[in-house]
Amino acid sequence: MILTFPWPPSALRPNASSPGNWWNKSKAAAQYRYDCSILCRVAKLPKYDCEKLHLDIQFSPPDNRKRDLDGMLSSFKQGIDAISNVAGVDDSRFEFSIRKIEPVKGGQVIVEIKPSDWRAIKPVKVAA
Repeated sequence: MILTFPWPPSALRPNASSPGNWWNKSKAAAQYRYDCSILCRVAKLPKYDCEKLHLDIQFSPPDNRKRDLDGMLSSFKQGIDAISNVAGVDDSRFEFSIRKIEPVKGGQVIVEIKPSDWRAIKPVKVAA
């Protein structure tokens, strides 16, 4: 299954934090996780009963500024948590492949979700 999420808010960048900014970061994180959860439910992401899920994550930034992959992955943590919650798989059982692709206006994160062992998948229920 392939899902497209909006670019994470700048408040979620790990290098953007400052000691007095925790409240803004917390509000942005909660809102982004909620938004990503809604997108997962609208796309009818199923609940999975499998050992591991592989997330192939493609970051398409909003511009050509230099960004490192670990920073982009950290910014998308709330999106990963939303996928975990809706799919019913603990995120400690996720495997990742990540890459940066061409920029698009506004930015986006494209995630392909598939079980690590396709024979182990047992979709149990569509998230409502």
